[in-house]
Amino acid sequence: MKQITTQHNKHREKGQSLVEVALFLPIFIIILAGLIEVSQLVITQNRVSQAARVSSRFGANGGQNEGMMLVALNTVTQTLLMDAGNWDMWVVRGTVNDAGTAFSEWEFTHVYGISNTVGFTNVNEVDIQTEILTDLQRNITPNNYTTLVGGLRIVGLYTLHDVESILGLESMPWLQGFYSVRGLSYMRQTGETVVQTNGCSAFPIAVHEAIRSVNPPGSGGNPYPNPNDFANPNPPTYNSFIYHRPDIPLAQAREGDVYRIWNGFGSGNFGWLLWNTGEQGSGTTLDGSVTWPGNSTDYTNAGNCGGGTCVTPLFPHRVRGYVNPDDTSDITLHVGDWVPANTGVSNASYLRDTLDGHISLNRTLRLIVWGESRQQGSNGAYRISGFAVFRLKGYSLSGNWILAEFVRWDTSCGQPIP
Repeated sequence: MKQITTQHNKHREKGQSLVEVALFLPIFIIILAGLIEVSQLVITQNRVSQAARVSSRFGANGGQNEGMMLVALNTVTQTLLMDAGNWDMWVVRGTVNDAGTAFSEWEFTHVYGISNTVGFTNVNEVDIQTEILTDLQRNITPNNYTTLVGGLRIVGLYTLHDVESILGLESMPWLQGFYSVRGLSYMRQTGETVVQTNGCSAFPIAVHEAIRSVNPPGSGGNPYPNPNDFANPNPPTYNSFIYHRPDIPLAQAREGDVYRIWNGFGSGNFGWLLWNTGEQGSGTTLDGSVTWPGNSTDYTNAGNCGGGTCVTPLFPHRVRGYVNPDDTSDITLHVGDWVPANTGVSNASYLRDTLDGHISLNRTLRLIVWGESRQQGSNGAYRISGFAVFRLKGYSLSGNWILAEFVRWDTSCGQPIP
């Protein structure tokens, strides 16, 4: 009898445990799902905020609105949905008045999205302007507004992103705002980014100011190169440049326009550069100068001066950096300066490997834009009319051309200083 009672009690305990599990399990699942849901929101918020910061940094370094949008999207492309219906982005640009009390110039430009995010209708431009100004004035007494805030230029990104709930809760009207996250970041354009420096560094390629962007394959003018003509192993397709516009002159270029630039001094529209006439215009010199980050400002001792005469009186040794051929005491690249051409083109594997590295790393390269050329002894020279930033996308050493994507004009250096 005792054994039967014991077994009965054990069955009761098991049954009680099952009931307790049945009661607790839904609550546990809800708590677990809630933790995952909140964690997803926190992570998404961090990613959106990071995208806004990276985009603002790009803008502070001279990037244009379209480029800021692309940088933000590239930052989150592997982790968040990119549907334009889930995003709205605005680029913010402004200049504070001299008193430091308001914005004398203000831009609030919608650059991405279809105005479909939950928070779009509640975006108040004046509130955002006030928020940024308040942040600039934080921990500063009004007496110091003029000296510490007055005249500041800022650029930033304001973005909204609608998060998809794991539990589908974003469809509930009273929770929609909870699943719409915002990111706001701006950066001050301090003297480091807006004050012109004495000279530029540059990559040893000069492109003509009259170049025009490529046309679709098979069309007239300057058509996109055949994939078989590329030296790099994975040539991009014409349609991969979604922001490209055909037949656009360089003077009207926007970020994303693609240019196929032909080589050949006197007949082409781009040329390899030789930073000073003390160096040989050869493939060996070119191989050395295309290595990142370039050697246009390299004035370290490169050996004895050829022929006993140094190319510049500033150094008692041979240098690899730029020396103005018309004024050998000038070693800074400016608009209006002449730069010698490098007539040696190398097909060496080193040069190809180096160019492939620039392409694979998506590097931005500051190139010289030229408007005039001249013969100079047995070589030529290009006169600088400006500086522009490009990304190298392809090339053919045998065909003597490069394919480059325009990023922006660069007036942060190399401008004539009064």
